[in-house]
Amino acid sequence: MKIKIIGLLSLLMGGIFMTGCQKDLEENPKSFIAPDDFFANVSQCTQAVNGAYSSLYSIYGAVNFWQVTDLGTDLIVTADANNLLFNNYTFNSGNTGASGMWSTLYGAIKNANLVINRVSKADIDTAMRARLVGETKFLRGLYYFNLTNIFGDVPLWTDELDAATVGQLKRSPQADVRAQVIKDLTDAAAALPLKYGATDIGRATQGAALALLAKVYLYNKDWANAQAAALRVVQGGQYSLLPNYADVFDIQDRYKNNAESIFEVQFRRDAATNTNVKTHAMVTYYMMGIDPNNKTYAGVDFGNTTITGFYVMCPTLKLDSLFEPNDQRKNVVLGYGYNGQTFNRWPRPNHPWFGPKFWDLQATGQVSGKDLYVLRYVDVLLMLAEAYNEQGNTGGSIQYLNMVRERAGLADLAAGPSQDDLRNEVMKERGIEFVGEFQRKWDLVRWGKLQEAVQSIAYDNPTGAANIKPYMNLFPISATDIVINPNLTQNPGY
Repeated sequence: MKIKIIGLLSLLMGGIFMTGCQKDLEENPKSFIAPDDFFANVSQCTQAVNGAYSSLYSIYGAVNFWQVTDLGTDLIVTADANNLLFNNYTFNSGNTGASGMWSTLYGAIKNANLVINRVSKADIDTAMRARLVGETKFLRGLYYFNLTNIFGDVPLWTDELDAATVGQLKRSPQADVRAQVIKDLTDAAAALPLKYGATDIGRATQGAALALLAKVYLYNKDWANAQAAALRVVQGGQYSLLPNYADVFDIQDRYKNNAESIFEVQFRRDAATNTNVKTHAMVTYYMMGIDPNNKTYAGVDFGNTTITGFYVMCPTLKLDSLFEPNDQRKNVVLGYGYNGQTFNRWPRPNHPWFGPKFWDLQATGQVSGKDLYVLRYVDVLLMLAEAYNEQGNTGGSIQYLNMVRERAGLADLAAGPSQDDLRNEVMKERGIEFVGEFQRKWDLVRWGKLQEAVQSIAYDNPTGAANIKPYMNLFPISATDIVINPNLTQNPGY
């Protein structure tokens, strides 16, 4: 991120949940800085907001986030022992698998609440104050949105509260939490600019707030408001599909913050100097493992690449079947070879690996600086296609579906499909476009399709297909958290 992430919030709050990059931390702080002694000028307020952004690293860069959003679906499976809890649907209140996300997201919300409250009262330029508060409200909205998707009803607070008070809060209905998310994102959209200058790339824009707002409305099945918010993103004129799908993910071509990107988490690794600034290990989960000779991957020479691949996440046959002939996305999402060489080892017979979409050939060991997308413009187009279709406007839906299909090298949909046909087309396109981008499980849940989808891949995941129950749309609250806070109730079924 070109905005500078410093260790302010760790100083303000005694080191809670702050994960800013080490190069930008004050190396020898003279003393503890209390919140009342900060927020005195634009520079300090900006530093505080920058600190709020740093929670993105501990969320989107966490193995636990990939597990709860992408495993246990119909497109990705694993045979890795450390991930079977999610794949096989064997989690329970004593071993939720998602407790890390509970604590991390609430740490991020605690930080955001502090920043919003203090910056709102700061004696700084009015427009700048509104923008900084808007950025942080976008972040808080994102964090609460993620929580509701994982756990459903969750405690809601927006003020600065002490730990004792927070530790006794009851769960608020999901609808109430999402109403607060909508308010935060609406406020953010009104205060944020369409774009920033080069030194501020990576900050939340009006388009980011509106795109996430459209998504929240979509999850609420408020089709008209989802359509309106998404159309505002289109009409803002700041985004477009890249002509070549492969370029969206090609780190060699400096894909970061491209015309299709609405909001992404700004990781960074300088491969030329082998310097790690802020990194993650996702590449190791999606790339095939290195062969016993320590030189090739699935029998293919990747040159000087030295990635420690664990091949945890593997594609299902169902994912492979979603692609129509000549779909240019197939050889980006799925991996059959590299640089003219065909792989000779596979995760299972007749199954491909995941492909270049997930690779970072500038990574080393388990360390990648590849940005991770939160919102892409293609998401806005598919949200419009879904919203139009659900309101009975099949012509409008086809218009936006065809934009996505044309970029994939596919023929336009013919006029005349039914609403159900287009609903299935939207589901298929979202599966192809966003596999591995933290969306599939939540899409299946909101469509009421999770159990059916997992059972449809019994060949690839027989245990998960046998174990999944309707109540497993949500993860359980940790029994430990319920003991600590008896006002918390458990999700049904656990």
